[in-house]
Amino acid sequence: MTEKLYESAGRSRILWLGAFAVAAVLALPAAGADLPKATRDMLKELKMDAGILSGLDDELKMPADWIAKAKKEGTVRYIGNFSNDEWPAFIAPFNARFPSIKISHQRTSRVGRVDKPVIAFKEGRVIADVIAAVGAGMKLYRDAGALADLSDLPNFQQIVPQMRAKDGRWIGEKVKYWCMAYNTGLLKKKDLPARWEDFLTIKALHNQNIGMSNRPHNWILPLWAAKGEDWTVKFIDGMFTTVRPQLRKEGARAIVTLAIAGEFHVALPATDYRVFGYAEKGAPIAWHCPEPVPVTISELIIIKGAKNYYSSKIFLNWFLSKEGQLAQYYTTKASPVHKDLQDKGMVQYWGEIKGKQTAVRTPESLISIFPRVQRVWNKAWAGAGGSVAGSSTVKAMTKLTAVQRGGRLLKFTVKGGEHQVKMSRSRSEVVIGGKPASRGKLKVGMSCEISYLGNGNEARKVSCK
Repeated sequence: MTEKLYESAGRSRILWLGAFAVAAVLALPAAGADLPKATRDMLKELKMDAGILSGLDDELKMPADWIAKAKKEGTVRYIGNFSNDEWPAFIAPFNARFPSIKISHQRTSRVGRVDKPVIAFKEGRVIADVIAAVGAGMKLYRDAGALADLSDLPNFQQIVPQMRAKDGRWIGEKVKYWCMAYNTGLLKKKDLPARWEDFLTIKALHNQNIGMSNRPHNWILPLWAAKGEDWTVKFIDGMFTTVRPQLRKEGARAIVTLAIAGEFHVALPATDYRVFGYAEKGAPIAWHCPEPVPVTISELIIIKGAKNYYSSKIFLNWFLSKEGQLAQYYTTKASPVHKDLQDKGMVQYWGEIKGKQTAVRTPESLISIFPRVQRVWNKAWAGAGGSVAGSSTVKAMTKLTAVQRGGRLLKFTVKGGEHQVKMSRSRSEVVIGGKPASRGKLKVGMSCEISYLGNGNEARKVSCK
C-alpha cells in the first residue's frame, strides 16, 4: 500500500513524552539556543536559518540515569558508511555537546559491517555497539535475537513512521529517492512520465533512449512492495519488450554521467542528490520522479548486550535529532528521516516528491520479497541480452550492418536476427586489421568477430578485418 509523502511536514510538532512522562530529565549544555560552533558553521555554509532547528532543546533532553550510566562506559564502536573526510565534520557537533562520550567510527565491507558482528554475537561476543545499513542482513540479526529495542529513544517518534520499525528494532538514518535523471537537451518536459506505467506508452523513451543499470533492489523492489506482484511483473516485461532500454553494467553514478554525455536520454534509476550535484555545476541534467516515488532506507541498530549501551542510545538520539540530521546532510547530502525536515531544503528536487505516493523499501521487504523480485528481474534482464551472475561472453562472426553515433552503437545479424552492442571508449577493445583502433574507425560492411554479453549489452572486443 502506498502512502502520501509527508503532507504534514512543516506543521505543528508532536511532543512525545511516552515512557519519559514521569522520568527525570537532564537538559544538556549547549542546547538549541546555544548551538555549537560546528553547527553554526554548517548553517552558515548551507545558507540556512537557525530556526530550522526549532525544538532542538526538547529533542536533546535525556533521562538522568542514561547520562550517569554513559559516564561509566567506554568508547562506542560504530560501524557505518561515512568516509574518512565526512566523519570528522559530522561528529563535531556531538563532540561539542557530549565531550565525555567518545564514538569510534569504522567503515568496512559488508562482510565486516553486517556478517562478522552477528557471527560474533552467536558466539557470545559483542564486537560492535551501533551498526548502519544492515539491509537484508536484518533477518540474521532478528533470528539471533541481536537487536536492542530503540523505541524508548526520545526522538524515535520524530522519525517518519515508514522509516522506523514497528517493533522498534531498527531506525532509519537516511533515505534515498530512486527515480530518473534526464538530459535536458535530449528529452522534453512533455515526454516525462507522470506514472511508471507511462514508460510503456511514451515513444520518446523507447528504443535505447534509456540507460538502465542492473539495480532492481533500488527501484523495482519498492514498486513491487507498493503495487503488487502482478502489476510489477507486467511492468518489467513491458520495460524489456516494449521500451527496450540500453542494459548497462555501470552503477547509478556512472549512468548519470553517461546521460550528461548524451549516451542516452534517461538514466534509470538515479538519486536526487547525485543529479543535483551535477546540475548545480551546469551539466544538462535534471531529475524527475514518476509516481509512486521509490524510497530506500538505510538503517541504524544497536546490538543487544552492547557494552556501551547508554552511550550508544545518546549517540543515536542525537543522530535522529534535527541537529544530527543536519550534520548528516551537510557532510553527505543524504536526505533526512526526521519528519519536520522533509520540506526544509535538505531534500533535493523536493517539488518532484512532495504530495506524491511513495513506495518504500524496508529491511522486511528485502527479506520477504526481494528473492522473488530478483528471479523475475534476472530472467527478463538475461532474456533481453543482459549479463547476470553466471552468464558468459558470446562471440559472433558477422558483418556490421549499422555504425551509429560515432561508433558508440553497432548493429549486426546473428542467426537471422538483428543484434546490437554498445561500445565503451574505455572498456570495449577495437582491433582492425590486427592493430588497435578507435571505435570511430568502424564502418558498415566490415567483417568482425564480436565478443559481447548478449544483445543490447556492451561489447568486450570487436576484431574486424
